[in-house]
Amino acid sequence: MTYTAINFTITPFSEDIADALIAEISELGYDGFQYNENGFTAYIPSSRYNEKALDNLKLPDILPSTYRIGKSCEQIEERDWNKEWEENFTPIVVNDRIQVRAGFHDPIPGIEYEIIIDPKMSFGTGHHATTALMLETLLDFAPRIKNKKILDMGCGTGILSIMASKTGALKIVGIDIDEWAYNNAMENIHTNGLNNITIKIGDASLLEQEGKFDFILANINRNILLNDMHRYTAHLAAKGFLIMSGFYSQDLPMIREKAEQLALTYQTHKEQDNWVAASFYKE
Repeated sequence: MTYTAINFTITPFSEDIADALIAEISELGYDGFQYNENGFTAYIPSSRYNEKALDNLKLPDILPSTYRIGKSCEQIEERDWNKEWEENFTPIVVNDRIQVRAGFHDPIPGIEYEIIIDPKMSFGTGHHATTALMLETLLDFAPRIKNKKILDMGCGTGILSIMASKTGALKIVGIDIDEWAYNNAMENIHTNGLNNITIKIGDASLLEQEGKFDFILANINRNILLNDMHRYTAHLAAKGFLIMSGFYSQDLPMIREKAEQLALTYQTHKEQDNWVAASFYKE
């Protein structure tokens, strides 16, 4: 499969500005992002690349006047991407309890939770703040997750589904709109030796085929969360928890307002690099 890589430069470089641009671009189906010292690269299957849709975002208008943005486009083969991940993907440790590593990294002896991820084109390695925040939140909820049914919306690599399984969840359903994410998640689930996770291709409309879940995890973006939260709530069991990330600190009041309109009760939230993961409870 051939991918289109869009190289964005930000002058002067700002990680916050890069994150803001990525949040906008991700809504067009770009599901792989890699930072560099001058900006970032966004990846999308060439069959889905739409130059006009990208131009219609008018990204320069999103930036403060003190910043300039440039972009260039190139084709990249799947094997080149995989090699790039192997060269740049470093293992991480979350709260001294979770190690997220690729299959070619050495394990940490005695680590409580080990997650093996070969991410390729899918989002979710633990390096981005939103994934790390979701993992930290799952650690907090670990005693309550045992023997529960979990939904992982926008599952990407399957990292959150894998973590939920390792904390004792009974059954996990992961959903992602991207076929590459589906294949990658299935591979990672197999690598981790798990058999209680089902991955499906689609969006929140697939929930009509599902029952109730005790926990719903949604690490996507603000607009999709606001648009689909009513569906999440409808499929959240009584005394269940909805945990969401993929939005900024300044968006938390908007997320809380929408959740409260749906009779969800705010519980707590975590922040890292201006990103947020927040949890809500259904009576």
